[in-house]
Amino acid sequence: MKALKLLIVTALLTFNGQVGFSQNDNTGMIRFFVNVDNGYFEIEINDTMLLKRYKDTLPAGSYTAKVWSPGYVLNRIEFTIVAGKTVEKHVNMVKNNNFIQYEQDYKAYRMQFHKQFTAPLSLTIASSISTGVFMVNAYNNKKKVLADIELYNLSPVTTEIGEIKLRIAENNKKYNRQRTAFYINSGFTFLMIGGTIWSYLNFNKNYAEPDYTKDSPFKDKFSLNLTPYGCSLALKL
Repeated sequence: MKALKLLIVTALLTFNGQVGFSQNDNTGMIRFFVNVDNGYFEIEINDTMLLKRYKDTLPAGSYTAKVWSPGYVLNRIEFTIVAGKTVEKHVNMVKNNNFIQYEQDYKAYRMQFHKQFTAPLSLTIASSISTGVFMVNAYNNKKKVLADIELYNLSPVTTEIGEIKLRIAENNKKYNRQRTAFYINSGFTFLMIGGTIWSYLNFNKNYAEPDYTKDSPFKDKFSLNLTPYGCSLALKL
């Protein structure tokens, strides 16, 4: 009885292996090398299959396909699948003229954005930082002056009083210079803030960000339906 079961199992495994071999014997693999900058492409094969990866296994035979990538001209190609072999198909893509114009317009738009907003904003930030530095330095020198004045009033030593007076005079000069620089730089910073706001509003008023439609030509033809029990690709004719 055990021998009979073993014979049946062996026969089933042999049958499955032969079936699998016969099924795979008539298929081959296709690898697409699509020359695009963005790394994304879609391939419609025989008007019935949408492929979004660079390789797949197909039955042996001849195929026609359409290759599309955002910003590129739709390219029609042909290839042949050989059973049991891997076929490589190199696809050269040409940029769409509208997309080339879009790239130029977007570059000009970004240059105007940097010129009318980024540059003034950077100067405003730098001016604000330098204003803060002047304020901190002036505050520190004022503290030194007040500390030396208090020390001057309390010191009974004549020689020490002379040194304190010199320090007070020097730190007071520094304080006055830094205070003046603080007020001047503060005014300049407020002007820069106003100028940056005006420049930004003016930019938004006179310039619009270029747009380019990147919709797939196959989007209305195929629909993918995902369920907990599997997935299906529907073709709209």
